[in-house]
Amino acid sequence: MKKNERLELIRKIVLENEIETQNELVQLLEAEGLKATQATISRDINAIGIIKVPSDSGKYIYGLSKETARKFMTPLQQACDHILEVSEEIAGLEHMINLSIVPGNSRLLKRLILEEFKDDLFSLISDDDSLLLIAKSVETASFLRENFEQWRKAAR
Repeated sequence: MKKNERLELIRKIVLENEIETQNELVQLLEAEGLKATQATISRDINAIGIIKVPSDSGKYIYGLSKETARKFMTPLQQACDHILEVSEEIAGLEHMINLSIVPGNSRLLKRLILEEFKDDLFSLISDDDSLLLIAKSVETASFLRENFEQWRKAAR
């Protein structure tokens, strides 16, 4: 496995698991078929910019600093820091998502959302501080709602 592939695998594993020690990371890498020494993993952790961060459970786990995480985000994911609120699913309006936006940023978000999801949307209506997305399916709306919420949190 090439170094850049190894680094991407480590980043993916760190983002998907609560890892407290390098030993745990080495074991997870071995489960993926990658044999590496603790010293190599330690160098890779530094190269990627992985640091210890507090988890929801109160433990300190490996994660990416905000600055490092932003490097791996798409322009749309980065722009989600302008989203103030994502509407909850409402009976009868399952296809629709309302996004409250920091005033003046809706044009950027609209353009990025259309670039990424134009085939999945029936319409996207915007004003200065909100976007109304009308998805072609309830499944797409649920997918988008979950992702906007995750990206909003990650971008902050």
